[in-house]
Amino acid sequence: MISDLNKYTKEVDDALNRLSLKVDKARSERSKKYIGTNLHVLGLVAKKQTEAHKKGFSFYSTDPQKTFLIFNHIYTQSTVFETKNQAFIFLDKYAKHIPISTQLKTLPYWIKYVDNWAHSDGLSKYLTRLLENTDSQKAMLDILKKWNASKNLWERRQSLVALYYYARTKKEYISFEQTTNFIFPLLKDKEYFVQKAVGWTLRETYNVYPKQAYYFIEENIKSISPTAFTACLEKMTEKEKFTLKQKRKK
Repeated sequence: MISDLNKYTKEVDDALNRLSLKVDKARSERSKKYIGTNLHVLGLVAKKQTEAHKKGFSFYSTDPQKTFLIFNHIYTQSTVFETKNQAFIFLDKYAKHIPISTQLKTLPYWIKYVDNWAHSDGLSKYLTRLLENTDSQKAMLDILKKWNASKNLWERRQSLVALYYYARTKKEYISFEQTTNFIFPLLKDKEYFVQKAVGWTLRETYNVYPKQAYYFIEENIKSISPTAFTACLEKMTEKEKFTLKQKRKK
């Protein structure tokens, strides 16, 4: 079975490599630098990646769960950025057809193979759904709490971004108190991408709990990094932005 799975990984790698033959190598290097990954980056635009997915691979099945489990292996084994993206493209279309229990057993382990913001954010899109679902919420919260204190920066980042991802995509939210319990420990984190997550989460918290989020930012204004502060103001009124900026200057 493992040999078959490795064969499927090679199949996707090879298909995408063929598509990239005409891609300017300088473009690939620029993409790699922008993404900030150690993975091999082919430089394929999103449209080409989607077209490859639509064309299909030999392991596609009428059972989405079966295909997902193959993509799970591909995601964890491939060293090609765009090959890993195929797993997310598949989820975009079929996640609702894959049992929550299967997703909960599988998706959190993908974080071990994340080394860039793009895959981190792609994973957040699906982990936040597990947090929203009543059948998986408690287990997902426990995972995020563990990640919040992790030495792995991508796990710490995920413990924040997965709380809301984009709040507009959700119907149910964790409480404001739960949210701040995740934010507080990371307010002074030294990693840039964790600070981006602090700002992202404060911004999305404001979209759900505007008054409480505003007061939280106001009370902790000296502890919020410049990176996070810029992001957390994005959805506020001009008056609120001005007031907080003035308080921060003082």
